[in-house]
Amino acid sequence: MDDPWAPSGSGVNGGITSGDMGAPGLQNATRSDLPAIMNGDFGKAFEQSFKEYAQRPENKALLEKHQKKEFKKAGRLARKAKYAEFQDKVLSADYDAQKNIAPYLENRVLRRIINTFCNDPNNDFSKWANNREVLKLLDSAKRMMDEGRLSEDEAEEMMYQIVSSPSMEWHHEWKLKTKQQVRLPTDQLLGALNEHLEERRKGNELYRDRKFQAALKQYERALGIVELVVGMSGYDQKEIDKNRISTYLNIAAVHLAQKNAGECVQFCSKAIDLDGENIKGLLRRAKGFTMRHEYESAKADLEKVKDLEPWNLEAEEDLRKLKKVAQRDREEQKRLYGGIFHQQ
Repeated sequence: MDDPWAPSGSGVNGGITSGDMGAPGLQNATRSDLPAIMNGDFGKAFEQSFKEYAQRPENKALLEKHQKKEFKKAGRLARKAKYAEFQDKVLSADYDAQKNIAPYLENRVLRRIINTFCNDPNNDFSKWANNREVLKLLDSAKRMMDEGRLSEDEAEEMMYQIVSSPSMEWHHEWKLKTKQQVRLPTDQLLGALNEHLEERRKGNELYRDRKFQAALKQYERALGIVELVVGMSGYDQKEIDKNRISTYLNIAAVHLAQKNAGECVQFCSKAIDLDGENIKGLLRRAKGFTMRHEYESAKADLEKVKDLEPWNLEAEEDLRKLKKVAQRDREEQKRLYGGIFHQQ
C-alpha cells in the first residue's frame, strides 16, 4: 500500500493536495472536528509533510516571500493598534489638553512626539498635553518647519535633544518612542531575521571592499530590523539578541576602521550590555578605549578577556601594545608639562 502522506507531486512544488488528505471521513470533517484531527496522527503527518515541503530548496524563495509579507502585515497591525490607542488617549483627555494639541496633530513629526505622551508611567496623557514647556517646544518646532528653517528630521532631533537634556527637570520621564516594537511569532520572526541577515551579508561584502560608509548603511538597516522585533518566547528573544550583538559589533568595526573611537566604544558597550562576556566586544572596545587614551579602561577589558580565555593571543598582544603606548604617552606628557614648569 502506498504511503498516504507521501507528496503526490501534483501540488505546488510537490506539496500536499486534496488527494493527500487521507480517508473520506477526513474530507467530510466539520470545523469543530479539526482540533481533534490536527492533534492526532493526521496532524502529526501533516506537520511532517509541511516540514519536508519547507526544507526543499526550490520552495525557499516562496517561503521567504510569504514570511516577509507576514512580517509587514504584523507591523501594519501593530501600527494600527498603536494609532487606535493614541486616538483613545486624545479623546479621553480633558478639554484643555485636546485644545492644546489640536494645532499640531496634522504634522507627522509633531504627531509622533505627541504620541509619546502615551508612555507616561501613570497613564497621565493630559499632564504632558498641558505642560507649558512642552507646548512651547511644539509651537517652536512647528513654526520653524512651516518657515522652512527646519526639516522634519531636524525638528524631531531638536526636540529629542531638548527633552532628553538633564537640565529639564522632567526629562527622565520622557520616552521618545518613534519606533514601535512588534511582537512576532516564530514563523514570522524567521522571515524578519532572514531579511536582517541579508542586509548584514551585503554590509560584510562592502566592509571587505573597504567601502565603510556604504557598509555602515547596510548594518544600520539590519539593526533597524532586529531592534523593531520582539520574540514571543525566551528562545526567540535570545536569537534576536544574538543578531543584535553581531550587528552592534559590525557597526563598531566600521567605526574602528574609520578611527571613530567614541562610536566604536558606544556600539561595543551595547553588545556587552547584552552579553557581558562577549570576547569580540571586549577586544574591540579595548581598541576604541586605547584610541581615546583611556588606557585603564582598555586594560580592564583585555584582562577580562584573558580571564575568560587565558589562551587568547590577540588579547595578549594588545596588552603588550597597550603597555608601550601608555608608556610613550606618559613620557610625552612628562616632556610637555616638564618643559612648561621648567619655563616658569
